[in-house]
Amino acid sequence: MEEQKLTTGKVALTYGGLLGLLTIILAVVLYVTNSLLDQNWMTAAVSFLIMIACISYGQKVYRNGNGGFMDLKDALKVGVGIALIGAILGALYNYVFLTVIEPGFTELIIEKQRETMINSQPNMTEAQIDQAMEFAGKFSQPWVQSSFQIVAGIFFGFIISLISGLILKRSNPHQ
Repeated sequence: MEEQKLTTGKVALTYGGLLGLLTIILAVVLYVTNSLLDQNWMTAAVSFLIMIACISYGQKVYRNGNGGFMDLKDALKVGVGIALIGAILGALYNYVFLTVIEPGFTELIIEKQRETMINSQPNMTEAQIDQAMEFAGKFSQPWVQSSFQIVAGIFFGFIISLISGLILKRSNPHQ
């Protein structure tokens, strides 16, 4: 009887779902602790480490489930698939959060940006600040944020997948 091989889709669904779940848990923890508006480099680093761990581990599981072999093409398919599914789940949560759970949060984001701009650039006129805030408001819409989240997830997922795929790939000498 032939050994059952793991498919890239099955691994991507499993670990992409895990990535999405962990992303949502991180967002909920930040919300509950009132840290969502005051994110810093540590929050970004934790989020990035979660993504690296899910993609790398998913690629390793795929390689181990296929006789210990994985080429770069499959590593990229698994990794980008994980990133895509995780980003879609995270974006769906973000959209629901901004439209249902906390619909006024977008205005809080814009106000925080206004305060930051006034503090960092005190020479700006009120008209310049208003123009910048109008522009920022367009990018703060829930569907725009969710779209950017998916695009960024795919982009960083590709970079991570490429690097970890180059490290984890192992060619099958019998092919």
